[in-house]
Amino acid sequence: MLKVQNKTTKRIRVVQIILFLIQIFLTSQPFVWGGVILPQYKKSTFTVLDMISYIGADSISKQGENALVTIGIWYILFLIIPIIAVGFQIFDREYNLKNIVGIICSTAGVLCIIYLVGPQYLCFGSMIALILYIFSAFMSVMGIFARYLKTE
Repeated sequence: MLKVQNKTTKRIRVVQIILFLIQIFLTSQPFVWGGVILPQYKKSTFTVLDMISYIGADSISKQGENALVTIGIWYILFLIIPIIAVGFQIFDREYNLKNIVGIICSTAGVLCIIYLVGPQYLCFGSMIALILYIFSAFMSVMGIFARYLKTE
């Protein structure tokens, strides 16, 4: 049985798609202060894409670069989480699975920022991403409740 979305559910879905696309864009912005990994680079910042670019680098000689290679693998999560959420928002129109995945992805994004970046090393991109993940979790919960509205 095909369930028709109401206008509120459609609006919430569009807002969530936009929020998760902004999350993908924020990976190209300054995301973490360099001091979290390399104490000698306290004034520099790294984007998620910078951290991912260190994966597979030949850096056996330098301890700091080895840390970047190791932690860069985990920074792929900052790209994967919003891509999964956008995929569910776009392709799941009939069921509530998109909202459940939105809550899971938003929670995972918040936990990744807190765990991988750390509160003391938040930069512009990670602070905005943290706020947007919290807001997108709220929008996902609203999407669940809006599904039961009887408006047309």
